[in-house]
Amino acid sequence: MSSLPAWTLVPAAFDDLERITDLKDQVMRADLERLGRWDPDRSRRRVADSFSTRWTSVLLVEGAFAGSVTVRPDEQGGRHLELFYLAPRLQGRGLGTAVLRRLLAEADAAGEPVRLVVLRGSAAQRLYERHGFTVVHEDPIDVHMHRPAPEPTPATTPEQARTRLQDRAALWSTDAAAGRTVIDAACEALVAGLDGPALRELAACPYGEAATELHALLPPALAEQGLVFHPSGSTSATEAVLRALAARFLDEELTPRELTRAVHQRFGHRLEAADPLSCLDDEYDILDHGTRTREEVDADVLAEARLLTEVHPGP
Repeated sequence: MSSLPAWTLVPAAFDDLERITDLKDQVMRADLERLGRWDPDRSRRRVADSFSTRWTSVLLVEGAFAGSVTVRPDEQGGRHLELFYLAPRLQGRGLGTAVLRRLLAEADAAGEPVRLVVLRGSAAQRLYERHGFTVVHEDPIDVHMHRPAPEPTPATTPEQARTRLQDRAALWSTDAAAGRTVIDAACEALVAGLDGPALRELAACPYGEAATELHALLPPALAEQGLVFHPSGSTSATEAVLRALAARFLDEELTPRELTRAVHQRFGHRLEAADPLSCLDDEYDILDHGTRTREEVDADVLAEARLLTEVHPGP
């Protein structure tokens, strides 16, 4: 079971400056000493220069101070992340990853890049690289990193996010999709405006722990949003997977032929609802010898996919 504690970010107050400064001394002193840059007075001045009640947030765990982060406008455009500190007692439990994912999801939703600076040799650099940051330049002390803005996409509505979460869960429960797709769908749901402690915990699950953690995290997160967990092998799971595959095609994640092949391989001609797509997969195999064009078959695939998503709506 995940050990991630319940957490929240709240705007910092003026009297939080001293606590953030003390926390920086705790978590950064060893790295600064390693680089020969430890100077307590300079360290405190730099915190004071970056601190802002407008841009700085305090991390609370069970109501108690546990960390901080500042996300301010960057001079080059986008956002600049700094003062990202986590109390030592809470490190190694996925909390830093959870907070970072939330901040990056908000930046992505706004279509903005994110920049930051880490100390050379800091373990934090690997965390940022796993989340899409690359090194822009570095000097003997600092490494400057950048994460580009995502490609513009239409905003996801809460109902679309709920449907996508349901579909990705169905695909994962029947081994038709990777666990990271469920985690990504949970993050997307948070950005779209859905919320809840179980959903937040699901969104914070590290990709590497999906295989073991999703079995426990997914059912309560779905139930919290009024959705259904379909046990593997059930009739409802089969129908949900068929609908989810059709939805992936409508979201342009699959081509028409990829959809028919996936349905044909998984269901053959055994499932009545899937049979039209399986038959269309057969038609693709004989295009060179038949009377129909690829465009005509593609159009039929589109019609069947739309029918499936209408006939098998999400809960």
